[in-house]
Amino acid sequence: MGKNGLLSKPNIFLLLLFFPGNSSPTTEPQYMVLLPFLIHTDSPEKVCVQLTHLNESVTLRATLEYQGENRSLIDDVVSEKDVFTCIPFSLPKSNSTSVTFLTVTVKGKTLQFKSRKSVLVKNPESLVFVQTDKPIYKPGQTVLFRIVSLDKDFRPLNEKVDP
Repeated sequence: MGKNGLLSKPNIFLLLLFFPGNSSPTTEPQYMVLLPFLIHTDSPEKVCVQLTHLNESVTLRATLEYQGENRSLIDDVVSEKDVFTCIPFSLPKSNSTSVTFLTVTVKGKTLQFKSRKSVLVKNPESLVFVQTDKPIYKPGQTVLFRIVSLDKDFRPLNEKVDP
């Protein structure tokens, strides 16, 4: 498990790196964006941004283009030299699996970084298990069973227990 629960889900992460110019990447301003490659709807997700070696205040913007609208994830002024932040968000269910775009912009008086990447948005899937009290029944016997729906992390979707 990572900081802020970042790696609590078994997702593949998309990593965006930016090293401006042909200068040494350890002294020039740079940024990194980390987000899941596959985003599930109605589920808490996070996008994380790291800015390093800043020499001026910048405006940090992250926008997600989803279902024809732009959703602002962050729009802040950053004045620290180094910053790491994670922004939680969730997306509503859609009628189908779709590709959406994340745009990250870092803009200052002399600095300007911009990156636009695509990610996949998908409704969560569930697994349904039906369990019986016996593997084989004789004619006329009462069948006792239970049904359990699990999410992609194998957690129950509904923890209601009926007697």
